[in-house]
Amino acid sequence: MSGRPPGAYAGYVLALLTCLNLLDYLDRYIIASVQSLVRKDFPLTDADYGLFGTLFFLVYLTTAPIFGYLGDRYPRRGILALGAALWSLATAAWALARSYTWLLVSRGLVGIGEASFGTLSPPFLAEHFPVQKRGRVMAVFFLTIPAGAALAYLIVPLLGEERGWRFFFTLVGLPGLLLAVPIVFLKEPPREPTDPADRKPLYHIVSSYRELIRSRSYLFTNLGYAALTFAIGGMAFWMPRYLETIKKISLEDSNRLTGGIVAGAGLLGTLAGGFAGDLLMRWTRRAYLLFSGLGVLAAIPFAWVAIVSGDRGTFAPCFALAIFFLFLNTGPLNAVILSVTPARLRATAVAANIVIIHILGDAPSPFLIGWVSDRSSLQSGILLAVAAMIVSGILLLIGSRYLPRDLERAAQRSTVTEVS
Repeated sequence: MSGRPPGAYAGYVLALLTCLNLLDYLDRYIIASVQSLVRKDFPLTDADYGLFGTLFFLVYLTTAPIFGYLGDRYPRRGILALGAALWSLATAAWALARSYTWLLVSRGLVGIGEASFGTLSPPFLAEHFPVQKRGRVMAVFFLTIPAGAALAYLIVPLLGEERGWRFFFTLVGLPGLLLAVPIVFLKEPPREPTDPADRKPLYHIVSSYRELIRSRSYLFTNLGYAALTFAIGGMAFWMPRYLETIKKISLEDSNRLTGGIVAGAGLLGTLAGGFAGDLLMRWTRRAYLLFSGLGVLAAIPFAWVAIVSGDRGTFAPCFALAIFFLFLNTGPLNAVILSVTPARLRATAVAANIVIIHILGDAPSPFLIGWVSDRSSLQSGILLAVAAMIVSGILLLIGSRYLPRDLERAAQRSTVTEVS
C-alpha cells in the first residue's frame, strides 16, 4: 500500500500550491514591468536595475540548500507557510522604500521566502502523485511561470501606470499572507524513517549530493535547465524595456504585448509539454529530455528573428513561437529532476537544481545583459539569450541517453512504492 493521499485531496494540495506559485512568479516579474516607473523616482543605470534580479537569485540559490536539508528532515508545511509570508511582506515593503539600499534589502528578503517555497513545494507535490502523472502535474504547477509573468506585464496597462509603482507592489505582496494560512493545515505525506547516520548534517549533505551527481541525466538536466533559465530569465527581465527603447513601443503597450504573448504561448506550451511528455514516455523512456532538447532548439530561429527584426508585425508571431517552444520543457524537466531522485532526497535534489539553474542562469543574466547594454546596445545584450538556448538544447539531448537507466535506478532505491 502506498501512503499517498487520495486523489481529491491531492488535487486540493495541487490547487493550493499552484495558487501560491502564481503569486510567487507574479512577484518575480512585476519588477520588470514597472521598471520605467521605478526609475522615474530612482535614477539608476541598466546595470543598477539589473542588480535587483541578480541579488534576488543570489540570495535564492544561497538559501535553497538550507531549505532542502530541512525539507528532507522535518515537516515541510510550516516552512512552506513561513516562506510565503516572508516573501509577501518583503514585496509589499517595496511600497515604503525611500532609498536604493532599501530596495536591495527587500529584494534579498523576497529571495529567502521564495527559496523555501520553491525548494519544498515540488517534492511535496511529488509525494502526492505517481511518476506516470508527474509530467502533467508539474506542467499545471509551473503554468504559473507564464501566467505570473503575463499577469505582471498586464497589470500596469490594465490598472493604469498613474497609480504608481508602489501601489503595484502592495497589490502583489499582500495576498500571499492569506494563502499561507491553509498551508499550515496540510497533511504531511508519510516518509521513510531517517537513517541515524544521516542525523549528522555534514554526513547527510555530503552523502546526498554524492548520490545525486551519480545520475548523469540529473546532472545534464540541471546544466541544460540552467542555460534555458539564463535565456528565459534574461529575456523576461529586459523585454519590456527592450520594446520601449529599441522598438519604440510605449510602456503600457510593451507590457501588454509581452504579457499577451507570454500568457497565450507560454500557457499553451507548458500544458502541451507536460501532457505530450507523459504520452511520449510510453514510447521511449528518453522522451522527457529528447522532447525538451528539441523544443529548445526549435525556439532559436524564432527568437533570433524576433530580436533583430525592426518590424513589430514580425516580432509578435516570432516571439510567440519562441516562447511556446521554450515553455514546452517546464513540466518534463521538473518531472525528470523528481523522478530520477529517491524519495528521501527530493527536497535536496530540488535545492541543488535551484542552485545550479540560478547561479548559472537567471542570477547573472539580468546583470550581464544590462552590462552589455551599457557598453553596446540592449539588442546585443538580449542576443546572449539566443546563445544560451543553443547550449541548453545540446545538453538536454546528451542527458536523454542516460534517462532510462537513471529512472530505473531511482525506482529501485526509493522506499516509496509508485502506483498509478
